[in-house]
Order: sequence, then C-alpha cells, then structure tokens
Amino acid sequence: MVMEPEPLDFDSPEGDPVSWEVEAEPWQNPFERRVTHLASGTKLVQRRVPRAEGRDREYLYDLLENEARMGARLLSRLRRAYPPELPRLIGYSLDEEEPFVLLYDYRGEPVSRYFGALLISEQRTLQASLFRAVRILSACDIVHRRIEPATVRWDGATVQLTDLSHATLIGTRRLRIGEAPYASPAQRAGEGLAATADDLWSAGMVICRTVTGREIADLPDLSATPALQPLKDVFSGSPPSAQEVLARLRMPDPMQSVAVEQDLGLEEGRAAFDRAREARRDPVAAEEHVTRIQPVPEEEEGRRLPWWARWLPLAVLLALLIVLWVVTR
Repeated sequence: MVMEPEPLDFDSPEGDPVSWEVEAEPWQNPFERRVTHLASGTKLVQRRVPRAEGRDREYLYDLLENEARMGARLLSRLRRAYPPELPRLIGYSLDEEEPFVLLYDYRGEPVSRYFGALLISEQRTLQASLFRAVRILSACDIVHRRIEPATVRWDGATVQLTDLSHATLIGTRRLRIGEAPYASPAQRAGEGLAATADDLWSAGMVICRTVTGREIADLPDLSATPALQPLKDVFSGSPPSAQEVLARLRMPDPMQSVAVEQDLGLEEGRAAFDRAREARRDPVAAEEHVTRIQPVPEEEEGRRLPWWARWLPLAVLLALLIVLWVVTR
C-alpha cells in the first residue's frame, strides 16, 4: 500500500515547536499508528485520544497528558544514557481536538507471545532486563503501576516497558489501579503510598507467567522452578529492593553506569507544562496556587531606625513615671 506524505506538527519535550513530514500507517485499535519520519527514516509510534473515545471517556485525556509528563521526566533525568528498557518520548501535541504523544517505535513483541517458550538462558536475561527497568524507574522516583504482559515487550535480548500513562511519583497516595495477579494487593486496595515494591510485585508476576506459561490465580509456587528462586520474597510483606534482586541474578546495579541528573531546561519546561494544564482545568485554582511574597521596599528598608532609637521613647516615659512617684511619696 502506498502511503502519502503528511505534515505532523507537535512540541518537543523542551516545548519547542516541531514540524515533520511523515508517512503514517492506518490507525490501530484506534489509539496508535506507526509513523516514519521521511527525512531520517526514523520509526515512531503516535498515540492519541480519538474524538469519539474522548467524548465518552474524558479521563483518557489525563492519561495521555500523564504519559507526556512522565516521558519528559525520564528524558530530563536520563538524557546522557537513555536505557533501551524504557519508552522514549519524541514530543506531544495536547491542545488539538485529537491530542497525541509521539514516541520512538517499540522494540520486540508483547511478552505474552513467549509464555512458557523461553530458553533457560533467556529466562535469566528477561528477569535481569525487567528488574533493570524497575530499578531505573525507581532512581527517577517513578512507579509504573501497570507492569503486566500487555505493557512488557521482549526482543530476545532486552525488555521494553511501554505505556507510562498510569505512572506516578514515589510517595504519592496509592490509587486503586490494576487487577490481580499483576497489581500488588496494596495497590489494588489503594492503601498507603506508591512505592517501587508495587512494580517489583508486578514484574515478578510477569516473569512467573512468562517463564512457567501457567496462569497465576494468587501467589505463585516458585519451589518447582529453579530459575525463579531470585524472586523468593518479592511477594512478601518485606520485599527486597530491585538492586538486591539484580544482585541475586549476578547483575550489576544499572545506576553505576546510567547517570541520573537534572536538566534544568526540561524541568522548567515540565513545570510550565503542568501550570498550563492546571490553568486550562481551573484558572482560579491555578491563580491561587501561586504564592506571592511582597518584598520590603528599599526606601523603607533604609529608613529603619536602630534598636536603641526605637526603645528610647518608652525609656523616657518610664523615667518620668519613676520621678513622679518619688516626688509624690
């Protein structure tokens, strides 16, 4: 099928306007389509909220905005060595009738295609790669919250997590998101604060399902599968950290080679993005949210008297009262 070139206008993660000429495949499901940038041949994924879907489910707009926000956060923290395990944002256009985000093309296939079919060496590599992704997200203070077979892809060497639309920051209040067995019990109940332990639970469940090929109703039985022994306490009340699980797999902490830093330009752009979106929802609340501190004018600052001069009138009055008391005794 011959695809006609078409313009694609959007904002970069830094907030700069971009205009590309692309070839686009038909929309899928109908939220996604593959796009090719004609100048470079780069393959991309465009995710949108169709007009009809947004009219019936307005929360989809919030999910799309959240994906752009979290994607910009990852770029600001991982700009020097972006890991292949995470989706990478190209840009977004959120003020259109059908808003969208633009990502580099996905790698591999959904992990569900490999249930029960991985070689022993691949089972270990899958575990290490998925826990690397969780570890890097945690270093960026992000909890994915929807690690499940539909959001984990595998290309035979590396995992890629997709869909950051439900992600949140560590320490925010837990919401009831996800279903058993992939969402942790605390997350399903909406109790406490979001933590990396939620993603560890989900990653462990995805690994168990993929390695064994068996459906999981509740807690998995790890005793009969040697490859799953590094997960032995991931589903407990005191789970290990992602670094500890990687150490059991004899894998180094990825944060030794992946620098997490703060890009002030992107951080300021993200803050402006948040303010603009809040202002569109509730202009009054956005105005009240700004804290104004009135500085002391320089002239008043210069006219301030020394401390002894401010107390002098009171001292004189006190002396007069004492003299009056002595005279009238």
